[in-house]
Amino acid sequence: MNQVYYFSKSIKNEALKLKNTFALWLSIISALFIPIIYFLYYFFKHKSLVPGEGVNPWNKFIMDQIMSASPLLVPFFIILITSLIIQIEHKSSAMKYLFSLPSPKWSIYFGKLLVAVGLILFTYLLFFGAMLVSGNLVGYIHPELGLIDHTPDYQKPMLLLFRSFLAILGILGIQFLLSFRIKNFIIPLGIGMVLVITGLIVYSAEESLYFPYAYNMLSLYPIGNEEASLELWFPKVSIISIIYFVGFSVFGYWSVSRMSVK
Repeated sequence: MNQVYYFSKSIKNEALKLKNTFALWLSIISALFIPIIYFLYYFFKHKSLVPGEGVNPWNKFIMDQIMSASPLLVPFFIILITSLIIQIEHKSSAMKYLFSLPSPKWSIYFGKLLVAVGLILFTYLLFFGAMLVSGNLVGYIHPELGLIDHTPDYQKPMLLLFRSFLAILGILGIQFLLSFRIKNFIIPLGIGMVLVITGLIVYSAEESLYFPYAYNMLSLYPIGNEEASLELWFPKVSIISIIYFVGFSVFGYWSVSRMSVK
């Protein structure tokens, strides 16, 4: 019972810390950035974006935004948000204080990790909602775009966003461990950015299936036999990403549990 109490208390404390940091604002800004850009693009270029007869304009409107965000913005966001969440403790030299508390180290580590996952999930949901709001808004302003005359196909964008979310878990597990162990904010950030760029270069190679930083790109394309519903939502790359996440999370806790507080 005490274990549950400590874990829930750790989650509440970490959630409260986010209110006073840039991490929360970064997640909101990141979620709204692409939808605002596309709203302005459709607002000013509406004459050249009128769809053909019988074409659902929502497909292009939503899919273009997902494809624009996934290659670079999403991985960079994961790296930056993870570093910011951990930097709260490093910046104020509060890490040693945390580990001197009677709370078990696992509740501190996994409490922070769960809050990071929750914040990222919130960003994905806000991004999806912002796309719908911006589409309807520009559709009412320019009815000739046909956005208010059609209904979005929710399944495909939700599928891709879900797969993308699973695909970035591997990156999250690695970056969380690096940020926790390395006090310097720039080092884990720099390592992550180099690996993301490497992932963009090698993602088309067969071996990229074992390189987590390429998974977000791989999650956008069919992998293996996806006729089955389970394979459609959980492709091989998503399963491997989850394995990386669990593995590095467990290793991270083991590493942190050996830290001495002096």
